[in-house]
Amino acid sequence: MEKNIIFSMMGVSKTLPQNNKTIIKDIHLSFFYGAKIGIIGLNGSGKSTLLRIIAGVDQNYQGKVEFQKGYTVGFLEQEPKLDESKTVKEIVSEGTQEVMDLLAAY
Repeated sequence: MEKNIIFSMMGVSKTLPQNNKTIIKDIHLSFFYGAKIGIIGLNGSGKSTLLRIIAGVDQNYQGKVEFQKGYTVGFLEQEPKLDESKTVKEIVSEGTQEVMDLLAAY
């Protein structure tokens, strides 16, 4: 297995501007290619915020986040906003549109 670091987070902090509350403070971490990770903490401790920053969904933070070239990350919201006029199959198909297009072409 390769031991290349594919993701690094250096000195990342996030403070909410509306009440000046610090959610996460001075986080440093790196992931090796193929690593399995878990994020554990109490409710309200910043787990979801950390994951949103890693995924690039939240870009309002201090510090540095970098991926090695060629790597990306996906993010599935804990409470996604779904179009209630669509079926579950239609919503899932949208999320896998590239694969669905390949299957249709085949």
